[in-house]
Amino acid sequence: MNEAMRSPELQKKRYEAALEFLTAFEERMPLVNGKPHAGTVLAVVARLGGTSLYRSLNSGKDVTPGVVVLSEEVDRIWPQLMNLFASYCKQRGIDVTAKPMVTQFPEKDTPLLTVDQVLQEYQDQYYEVMKKHGLDYMNAARAGMIVCSIIFEYHNKSKDIDPYVAAGIVAMGIVEGAKTAPPPLGAAPKSGMKKMSRLVLGEPEAAREEALATGAIYIELNPEVQKVLQQKQIDPYLVYEQGVRKQMEEKIVRIDFVKSDVDALFEAWRSKPQAQAPIHVRLIFWLKNNANTYGYEQIGNSWVLK
Repeated sequence: MNEAMRSPELQKKRYEAALEFLTAFEERMPLVNGKPHAGTVLAVVARLGGTSLYRSLNSGKDVTPGVVVLSEEVDRIWPQLMNLFASYCKQRGIDVTAKPMVTQFPEKDTPLLTVDQVLQEYQDQYYEVMKKHGLDYMNAARAGMIVCSIIFEYHNKSKDIDPYVAAGIVAMGIVEGAKTAPPPLGAAPKSGMKKMSRLVLGEPEAAREEALATGAIYIELNPEVQKVLQQKQIDPYLVYEQGVRKQMEEKIVRIDFVKSDVDALFEAWRSKPQAQAPIHVRLIFWLKNNANTYGYEQIGNSWVLK
């Protein structure tokens, strides 16, 4: 491993692959309130790195996806990936080993996607980039640590996550990926550069701007439809509710309210007639009452598929 790590050619390939994937990932990052969610984006790349380690050690083995595979070899090697991440972080000015590793994460930082969701959404594109740069699975795992360190530096400068919590999320993500049998490559629908599977709600203009900027899904009634609904005295809210329900039935990954404080709006309107509330506020009441039935839980201003 030391010889491979010192190879200038491999170092260059890993760095170039990391930057290429990061550029693509930036267009599909999980967002909360229009911003990357630190705990989730760190976990995504750490799990991809961990899964690369799994594939490097389990080539040819037929294991049901999602099964946890215990391995002494993984236990021996995964800390090397973590040390590599720590080394890159130190080069960027932060010693993540200066304090004990955090293993209990604050709710606001807890990753919002499961390992399976991460792999279904990102693994094909990740390995396409790694293969393009001539990297095997082990070096794809090492390239993942470069991506983790760059994302770590960004969020450390933004001060939106404690650096030792962030390091703990990376460590946990490596282990989760390295010990979980992944689905076959190519098993997920081809998404290319498609954005994250996400529905945005809120005041109409805010939701529309966010959707156009990030490639998310949003619901909008065109003027002709609105005119027909008015003529038939149909509440346009019902169209939005039906749209949200349809997305949940299709298991969209998350629903985000943009430029909205969900709980503040809920409290402000809970003692007033809901029929008089704006449509996005009425959707908040509906989601609070029904989202759990569809397998979603509220986290901040979002509802996330469990």
